Amino acid sequence: MPQAYDVIVIGAGIAGVSTAMHLLMRGDKVLLLDRGAAGQETSYGNAGVIGTHYVLPFDAPSLVDIPKILLNRDPSVHFHYRDLLACTPWIIDYYLRSFPKWREADGWRLRPLTKSAIDEHRTLMRHTEAERHLSAAGNVKLHRSESSFAKSAFELAVAERMGVPFEVLDAAAFGAMEPHLKPAYSKAVRWVGGMRLTNPGAVVAAYADRFAREGGVFQQEEAQSLSQMPDGLWRLDLPSGTVAARHVVVCAGPWSGDYVKRLGYHFPLAMKRGYHRHFKAEGGATLAHALTDADNGYVICPMEQGYRLTTGAEFADLHAPPTPVQIDQILPYARQLFALGDTVDSAAWMGSRPCFTDSLPVIGAAPRHRGLWFNFGHGHMGLTIGPGSGRLLAEMIKGEPPFCDPHPYRAERLRF
Repeated sequence: MPQAYDVIVIGAGIAGVSTAMHLLMRGDKVLLLDRGAAGQETSYGNAGVIGTHYVLPFDAPSLVDIPKILLNRDPSVHFHYRDLLACTPWIIDYYLRSFPKWREADGWRLRPLTKSAIDEHRTLMRHTEAERHLSAAGNVKLHRSESSFAKSAFELAVAERMGVPFEVLDAAAFGAMEPHLKPAYSKAVRWVGGMRLTNPGAVVAAYADRFAREGGVFQQEEAQSLSQMPDGLWRLDLPSGTVAARHVVVCAGPWSGDYVKRLGYHFPLAMKRGYHRHFKAEGGATLAHALTDADNGYVICPMEQGYRLTTGAEFADLHAPPTPVQIDQILPYARQLFALGDTVDSAAWMGSRPCFTDSLPVIGAAPRHRGLWFNFGHGHMGLTIGPGSGRLLAEMIKGEPPFCDPHPYRAERLRF
């Protein structure tokens, strides 16, 4: 007889842990599954920014930059040529979604999840030590020239329409806030009220620890099969045995497509792989904010492990070997801004961001299977919108009034 649960959640990244915790808080018997430790895959390797200031999805590069990108000379984007043909239709659709009217429309659709992000994290932080990783020094975007800053006009106009506060500072004014930052930039856009996490992986692990302490079951095992029995229950075969539940939630991030493909769903999900590496600071230099270099597509952010340097996007197959060339490309630009010294890590870390072309996740019921639910495709914004998406899906499963309209995130909007 299979071990029975109310809900089984597959994937212990930020979206999966949040979903499992919210279901547990609503009285369900929940099993959370992951092949590894909680928060150690895609949720681990990011800039730690809780992006309440995100008003637009990440856009595609300018068409004038395409030749440089295709030659892999742009530090913000890297291609595996052997995978380029396969992802070309996705890239074309992504470019179409990058037109201003579509970007703003998608930004408004994301806004309920981004606006509430700090509050949703604080809900999960209760009864944990995760709040010690929360910093009030949020995100700042640096522009190296006036022409670069001019390109931000649309984003800032949308921010004003959405009521998202920011301030524009010159190098002298922001330098007073970050005295060890080199003045290799013209303008700084500081998002007021922003926050970030100094150890995202540890925070997700703390949420998972709370889940287990309060009665949830977390098992480090990989589901070998997923099927629905004649009585409607879902059955999963694990190395340790068989489990069953009335509801199954797929929150497996980059690997979600593998699970749903077995059931006939073929979502247009692309992987934007990213890398990071930690560095020491030279001469006692310090940095408080996470800094985005708008001109070169990377972030420098102070973490507990060191100063983390994160890359832009690499388009490659999920299972392709790592090629961390972007770290070497961006390092000279980063050192123009801040005194990064020796590396702390023996090698660069790599993770995959699962992205749809509209930059919205899939949150909701599977169209063709009762009791199957989706919560994946959070792209660059997983750390920000994962807690809210977990709450939203739990409300939908339990039949509660959702805190925001779930319609924009439905699976039926996509071709599958």
